[in-house]
Amino acid sequence: MPDIYGYDNEKVNIIMFNMSSFFDWDHGIVNRNYNILHSLEKDDRIGKIVGVDFLPIGWKKAVKHYFQNILWEIRTADIVYGDLTSACYRRTDKIYAYTSIDSLFSFKKVARELKRVEKMLNLNNVVFWSYNPMFTEFIGKLNEKMFIFDTVDNWVEHPQYTKLMRKGRLGRNYKKIADKANLIFTVSDELKDFYKEMDRTKDVHWIPNGVDFDLFNDPEKIDKENELNKLEGKIIGYFGTIEDRLDFDLIATLAKKHKDKQIVLCGPIWPVVKHEFNKKLGKYKNITTTGRIKYQDAPSYINKFDVAIIPHKINNFIKSTNPMKMYEYLACGKPVVTTKGAGVDMFKDLMYITNDHDKFSDFIDQAIAEDSPELTAKRRNAVKKHSWRARVEKMTELMFNKLEIK
Repeated sequence: MPDIYGYDNEKVNIIMFNMSSFFDWDHGIVNRNYNILHSLEKDDRIGKIVGVDFLPIGWKKAVKHYFQNILWEIRTADIVYGDLTSACYRRTDKIYAYTSIDSLFSFKKVARELKRVEKMLNLNNVVFWSYNPMFTEFIGKLNEKMFIFDTVDNWVEHPQYTKLMRKGRLGRNYKKIADKANLIFTVSDELKDFYKEMDRTKDVHWIPNGVDFDLFNDPEKIDKENELNKLEGKIIGYFGTIEDRLDFDLIATLAKKHKDKQIVLCGPIWPVVKHEFNKKLGKYKNITTTGRIKYQDAPSYINKFDVAIIPHKINNFIKSTNPMKMYEYLACGKPVVTTKGAGVDMFKDLMYITNDHDKFSDFIDQAIAEDSPELTAKRRNAVKKHSWRARVEKMTELMFNKLEIK
């Protein structure tokens, strides 16, 4: 029988520990976690999804989190549960957000609150689905029938996450995930080896990133005017956060060798790299930054690029990644020049791949010269099957095959 919220008791409900906050998503910072969550929402077999905002660890993060995600969000929200330090509110018919700073004090309090939310929302057949390896204390504490971990990059190798939590503790958390998870998904094939080193090979599945193909092929989105319309000359474009994974020396090489072109970096600059960015790139007049761009506006910006770039450093962290922008660039039909990170070989016949700075620069001119309507169509067709819906269909197939509803 349907419960009071209109869902069958046999449906699966998900408690999802996010790698971001809903506030960030609402303000244009979109990632794999966002796309997976909203694709799961469309599955009729899924009842409710309680998305847990990225839980803060330090006081500085907690204060920011409190103002953004609790005080700000609950002003007009449909509150399910709330107290001084946490809240759960309804966002859509199926999606609820839980946000809290109680992780500073006690994970047990967070677990109690989440179980209270489960009871208030009549959640049965709960799956604990996590993107956050910093909090493994909740495994087995949320009345879950299954624990799924979706591994987005290797946080042990990410300098920003290791500032929040020591590598040793993160490593131990990943080991606990390897031991306890019923299903593990990885964004790159290389991450399967990461788990293999921890003696976990069973039920570890490589599910690469995907693309919202309809969004990046919506004429209304693509043709929308923006500030790039005013630029003269060919545009070498990058769309994404400007952070420490970017090779600023490579971008400087491009600026020096392509003075007749505009290098446009569409995205916010992380505060921790602002000094290095200004020191290495601030002097080049043909480098333009736009600041944060809403994800829904990404197609119109990428559409203005003559060539799209992924100038990532090559290190242990990059080897564990699978850039979403690769799919998005190709969905827009753009020629892509990239360094050799994980997953780029999937489209090696459609992209220009090199780690050499001079060759990367040469590929810019080659990519522009060789571009054609036929290649544009070929690139779009190549990523059409890599939709987020297709990714989630594979994930849920694995989940339901393993899950026993009693």
